[in-house]
Amino acid sequence: MNLKRRELIGGSLALATLLLTGEAAQAKDISLGKAALIKVGTAKVYTIAGSRILVYRVSTAKYVGFIASCPHDATKFLVANVKAGKVSCPKDKSIFSATTGKKASGPSTKSLKAVPLKVTNGVLVASLASAATPAPSASATATGEELVSSAKVPVGGGLKVSSIRGEIMVVQPTAGKFAAFSTICNHAGCAVSRVTAKAIICECHGSEFSTSNGSVDKGPATQALRQYSVVEKNGAIYLL
Repeated sequence: MNLKRRELIGGSLALATLLLTGEAAQAKDISLGKAALIKVGTAKVYTIAGSRILVYRVSTAKYVGFIASCPHDATKFLVANVKAGKVSCPKDKSIFSATTGKKASGPSTKSLKAVPLKVTNGVLVASLASAATPAPSASATATGEELVSSAKVPVGGGLKVSSIRGEIMVVQPTAGKFAAFSTICNHAGCAVSRVTAKAIICECHGSEFSTSNGSVDKGPATQALRQYSVVEKNGAIYLL
C-alpha cells in the first residue's frame, strides 16, 4: 500500500500519541488505500509508520477502526484474531465486538480504542482530530530517548525495546554498529522476531529485511521496515 510521505509522518505522531495518552495529536487525515479491498464481515490490519490500525467492515457502507492491540496487555491483534464479528486478545482471551469495540467477555476492563474512519472517493481514511502534543517521557533527554544499554544488544543480533514510538528492534550487525527499526512486518502485520548479522526475520511468513537499512531481502513482504535514527553514547543507545 502506497502512502504519502506527509501522511506517514503526521500519522505516526498522531497514532503514537493516541496509544500513549488516549488523545489525538495534530495530524492530517491518513489514507489507508482502497476501501473495497476489505470484504463485508472481514478485517484488515494497517501499519502506519510503525503504528497499527485494525479496520473491520461492518456493511457495504460502514467501516470501523481500532488501535490494533489488546487494551488489557497491549498484545498486538492480527487479522486471524477477528472471527464472526468478534475480536479476541491472543493472550488473555478477552473478546470484543468488532462492530463497536465493546468488551463481550474476559479480564479486560476497557473497550478497544476507536480510530475514526471515513471513505472519500472510494479511499479509506483514518481521521484524527487535533489536540495538544503530549509532553516527552521522563526518559527523553537532550540527546534523545534512552532505549537500552548498548552492551545488552548482541553483536550479530538484535533486541526488542519499548519506546515512546512503540516497540523497536535495535540491531548490532557488527561490533559498534547500531541501527533501529519498527518491529512490524508490512506484509500481514506480524512482529519480526529474530535477527542475524544480515537479516531481521519475520517468522510468520518468512520475510527477511536488511539490518543495514530495513529493505526487503526476501518476500513475501514488499515494503521495508521503517528505520529510526539512533546514536550510541556513553554506553547507551538513544532514539533521536
